[in-house]
Amino acid sequence: MTPSGLRPLVVDDLARLRWAMEPALHPSGEGVAHVVSGPDPDRDRLGYRLVVADAPGSHRVVEDARRPAWSPDGRHLACTVEVDGQWRVAWSTDAGDVAMGPRLAGDVVAVAWSPASDRVVCTVVRPPPDRPDRPYAAGTGRNGPRSELWVVPLEGEATHLAGSESAAAWGPAWSHDGATILHCTDDGIDRDTSLAVVVRVTDAQGRAVRDIWTPGVPVRGPAWSPDDRSVAVLAASRDCSSSASWGLWVVGVTGGEATRLGSSLDRSVGQAVRGDDERGIGPPHLAWAADGSSVVAIVADGGTSRLVRFGPSDAWDVVPTGELGSILEFDLVGDTVAVSWSDPLTPGDVAIVDLPTGDVQPVSDLGADLRAEVALATTRPVQAVADDGVVIEGWLTWPEGVDRPPLVLQVHGGPHYPVGWRFSFDAQRLAAQGVAVLRANPRGSQGYGAAFAEGNLGDWGGRDLDDLVALVDRVLVDGLADPGRVAIIGESYGGFMAAWAAARTDRFSAVVAENAIADLLSSAGGAVGRTFWDDEMGGPPWDVPDRHLERSPIVHVAGITAPVLLIHCEDDTTCPIAHGEAFHSALRSLGRDVTFVRVPGEDHFFNVFGALGRRLDRTRVLDEFLVAHLNPAPTGHRPEVDAT
Repeated sequence: MTPSGLRPLVVDDLARLRWAMEPALHPSGEGVAHVVSGPDPDRDRLGYRLVVADAPGSHRVVEDARRPAWSPDGRHLACTVEVDGQWRVAWSTDAGDVAMGPRLAGDVVAVAWSPASDRVVCTVVRPPPDRPDRPYAAGTGRNGPRSELWVVPLEGEATHLAGSESAAAWGPAWSHDGATILHCTDDGIDRDTSLAVVVRVTDAQGRAVRDIWTPGVPVRGPAWSPDDRSVAVLAASRDCSSSASWGLWVVGVTGGEATRLGSSLDRSVGQAVRGDDERGIGPPHLAWAADGSSVVAIVADGGTSRLVRFGPSDAWDVVPTGELGSILEFDLVGDTVAVSWSDPLTPGDVAIVDLPTGDVQPVSDLGADLRAEVALATTRPVQAVADDGVVIEGWLTWPEGVDRPPLVLQVHGGPHYPVGWRFSFDAQRLAAQGVAVLRANPRGSQGYGAAFAEGNLGDWGGRDLDDLVALVDRVLVDGLADPGRVAIIGESYGGFMAAWAAARTDRFSAVVAENAIADLLSSAGGAVGRTFWDDEMGGPPWDVPDRHLERSPIVHVAGITAPVLLIHCEDDTTCPIAHGEAFHSALRSLGRDVTFVRVPGEDHFFNVFGALGRRLDRTRVLDEFLVAHLNPAPTGHRPEVDAT
């Protein structure tokens, strides 16, 4: 037991985590539906259950259901229900009955109601086409799952609206007059060379197709204005997605110039702080005020994501949400907003905020049982000033009662999404073992403006590594950790950085590189596409071959002398396992201390969506490796200091 009388967090507590997500307000503003997610030990996977409160004091649950959406008349709640491994559209009535919609040709991943409350339009993700058993011609941009739109009435047959194997369609929204459906499409775009998106409207039969905006860049989250005369949409600053700055634009449906809102806010609109679960990964949400005077969206500001209200011209302001930490999702009805949120001690809950007063009404408290039993470590912000004067932020999760603990630097992936003020099971678990954990937002992270987010383009392992080292030095200079016991861990880009940093400096006592990138030349044009890699490296390999080669960790692997743990998923197509195999082979040839753990049956997002059993196995191996090489003291133990 810890000095507080509570026990330390352990690996198996992963199975107990629950978080609230996907809030949906009743049209009256008096009730809210939300989803409770978390690992399901019985089925060795993530589970979802829909909790419905359509009036004060009422409560019902729909198992294996998510993505709630109330009909405008408030009589029905659409959702998706998993049946035999497929997500299908369904309706739950106020009596609690659940009626299944038709089985469509894929998983339903989004639902939007008609104004008459008599039908929905669904985004359906079809699985990739069956691979032929003979050689065939295919471009890299057309081989994956494709999304289509289907109109599904409460009674009757579903009809196909848009989307095909050659042109995806997604993000549907019904106009308030019921005449047209807004959506995004990549129709006419060469996905091998561009991520551009077209904003399109069509009638409910798929006729009268009309493109209303073709900006030549990626776009997200289109939403009708209340008078159906305009559309709010997020657009990237250039033809890429992750490092680009995303702005909020209003486009007239009948033509005219697009207008950017909040241009003085140097932050990407629609970006939430990322963490251990899927909140913040999905498509962003935009919501108009009922009178059309403003648009609300989530914005990451440093390591915290907030609700921001964008008014006419360049006006914007942060929506007060009390002490709720990072806002991850929201739903707006009138002057009421429901949010899902998290902070370092709260895996995730839902609350309702009254906008005029700022009053906060909790809807869930899913972490209460865990906090009553387990001692959670505190997290504090840390700042360092880079040699060019830029302030770099990190978050240090501290083990209770340990003097000068070992330190783990955890590098996020992306490389551009931000981390920060939300719950981290990895950080809490390691802190419970006497290890301090530093999570950081180096150059390249969103949340600090366009120049910062682009600060590592063509310079992976350059300025970003300097930023990370500056934060580690800050922690060590402040006497908060033992400089002789510092490890670096990371996944994807974070795995790249772990290997790269270990090859460039001898300050790390142990290295964990998970689903890591070894060879940038072989990555170019892979599953994530040329547009990503050309942007990240500052050009394709044929234009800047030396950069792709010189910044590849495999080229510098001889500089790694610390013990290395490699973890790689066998089904990872984003960073194929050949990268891990190359690292392992090279380190073995050099006689280094290396362990290679292969994870079968999992892909790149294993740490979010993977099977519980395999996640627990991976975590135990990682913890055993760090404990062996960092020798942490148990939580609550203060080692004696030699006075001499």
